[in-house]
Amino acid sequence: MPHSYTGAEKRRLTWLGLKAAKQSLAGDRNADTIDDKVKREVERIEQRAIDRGEREVQALERRLSEARNAAASAKVAMRTSSGKDRANARSQMHDHEAAARRIERELRRYQ
Repeated sequence: MPHSYTGAEKRRLTWLGLKAAKQSLAGDRNADTIDDKVKREVERIEQRAIDRGEREVQALERRLSEARNAAASAKVAMRTSSGKDRANARSQMHDHEAAARRIERELRRYQ
């Protein structure tokens, strides 16, 4: 599942992790001594990050599809034109293909 944490969420998770470690060290080794409030807050933060990550992946996939369609349209325009129009269509095709590669690299971040 893709996660996308904000800076504040990362800092808060670090703080909560330290707090949980302190509670764990202070209590009985055979019992769960971490406060339920801390666990619930960590769960809420993680759920928000998962939801945000999934939305970002969906948006990137839509943009990737649009970039690939635009590259295909530019390729058709390049093949059906000549002269300066062909050169313009070729540069547009290369631009759209480069955009698709950038989006693909960004999508790999979530895998």
